Amino acid sequence: MNKFENKVYDFIRANNMIDPGSTVLAGFSGGADSTALMLTLCSLSKVLNIKLVAVHVNHGIREEAIEDETFVKNFCEEHDIECVVYKKDIPKLSKKWKMTEEEAGRRARYEAFTETAKKHGTSIIAVAHHQNDVAETLLMNLIRGSGLHGAGAIRPVRGNIIRPFLCVDRAEIEKYLKGKRQLFCHDKTNDENIHTRNIIRNILIPKMEKEVNKKAVAHLCRAAIEFAKADGYIQDEAEKVYHRVATEKEGNVVINLTDYRQEDDAIKSGVILRSLESLTPSRKDITSAHIDSILILAEGTSGTQTVDLPYNLEAVRSYDKLTIGIKDTKNSSYSEKEFEIPSNLDVGDELEFEIPNLGIAHIRVLQYNGGKLFPSAAYTKWFDYDRIQRAVFRRRKPEDYILLEQEQTLHKKKIGKLMTDEKVPITIRDEVYLLTDGSNVLWVPGVRMSGAYKINNKTGRILEINIDNGGFFNG
Repeated sequence: MNKFENKVYDFIRANNMIDPGSTVLAGFSGGADSTALMLTLCSLSKVLNIKLVAVHVNHGIREEAIEDETFVKNFCEEHDIECVVYKKDIPKLSKKWKMTEEEAGRRARYEAFTETAKKHGTSIIAVAHHQNDVAETLLMNLIRGSGLHGAGAIRPVRGNIIRPFLCVDRAEIEKYLKGKRQLFCHDKTNDENIHTRNIIRNILIPKMEKEVNKKAVAHLCRAAIEFAKADGYIQDEAEKVYHRVATEKEGNVVINLTDYRQEDDAIKSGVILRSLESLTPSRKDITSAHIDSILILAEGTSGTQTVDLPYNLEAVRSYDKLTIGIKDTKNSSYSEKEFEIPSNLDVGDELEFEIPNLGIAHIRVLQYNGGKLFPSAAYTKWFDYDRIQRAVFRRRKPEDYILLEQEQTLHKKKIGKLMTDEKVPITIRDEVYLLTDGSNVLWVPGVRMSGAYKINNKTGRILEINIDNGGFFNG
C-alpha cells in the first residue's frame, strides 16, 4: 500500500464507507479518475475484505466509445475483476427523457448501477469524484444562482453512494497513475471549452491556482464542506417547521402562511425547498430565482397570484394559503394562462417553461461583451434584458402591436395585421403564444421579432430564449 492508497484507505475508514465482506460496484468509464479508483480499490480489496465489480456504460456518443469499452474489459480481465457492460443510446434517451445528454448519461449510469446492485445483492456504489469536482461544482452552482444548498459539498457518503476520492485532488490522481505506469482513456470533449464545467475546469480554476492562490481547490472544498454543514442545520430546522405548517394533500403541498410568516427568512426558504423536494424527482432546475419568486408570492396578502415552476409545477397563493403542485389544466383556461419571466434574474440564472403549442422555453441571462455574432436560429433569440419592463408569454390581445424595423426606423403594426401579412392561419391565431412587454410584442416565435429590443452597443444584459420545438411553426 503506497502513500496515495493509504490516504484513501484512511478516508474510507473515517467515513465508514464499507463494511468488511461487502460487494462494491464501481463506476468505470476508463478515464483517469475511474481507472485510478479501480486500481486503488483493487489494491485495497484484501485489506478491506471486499468483492469488486466494475460497471461500464457505453453511451454511444463518441466514436472512441468502443475503444473505451475494450480498455475497460481488458483492464478487468487483467486484474481479475468482474465487469458488467451496458450499451445505451444516450442521444435517443435524452430526447425521450427531455433532458441534456449529460443529464441523460448520468441517469442511465445510475440505472445501470441499480440494476447491477439488485443482481449482486448489494447496495454500495463507488464513484470517482475528487476535490476538483467539488470545487468545480461549487463554482458552477454559485455562478448559476444556487443558494446555500447548491453550494454545499458533494458528500463522501450519500445514501448508498460512496466517494473514496474526496480526500485527493486531480494532480494526486495523475501522479498516482503515472507512478503505477497505468494507461487510461482520454475523452477529448473534456478539452472543449464550450460547456460551463469545462470552462471552470480548464480555464477558471487553473488561473485561480496560478494567479490567486495555489491552494484554491483545497480552500473551495473546505468552504463547500462548511456550506454543507450550515445547510444541513437549516434543513433540519426547516423540516420541523414544514411538518408544522405544511400539509401534503392529493399531490399538492399546502402551506399555512399565517404560521409560516413567523419564521426566519432562512427557514422560510428551507420550507419552500422541502415542499418542492416532496413534489419533484430532482431540484436541478429549481434555481434561486424560482425560490425568490415563491418567497415574494408568499408575502402577499390579498387576492390570488401564481408563479410557474419547472417540472410542470406552479405555486398559487390565495390569501393566507400557499399551494404548490401540478398545474391545474382542467380548471384553468390556457387562453388566460401566462408565463412571466422574472425581472430579477441575474447573469447566469437559468429557468424554463413548458409553453402550450410551442414546447420547452429555455431561458437564461447573459452578459453582453460586445460583438455582432447573434443567434440565427428561428427559435433562439436574444433580447436587451434591461429594456424590458415585464416579459410574459401569453396569447394575443386586441391592443397588441409590434415595432418593426423599416429604413432604420421603427414602425408600429397591430399584431392581427402582422399575422395576416405573415399568412398565419386564422384558425390558430388565438392559440399562438407571444412574448410581450405590456401590449408591446417582443416576439412571435417562428414569425417575427420586434426591432425595439434588439442588442446594441448599450446593451448590458442579454435575455436568451431557446424553444425546443416550434409548435405550430416547426418545420
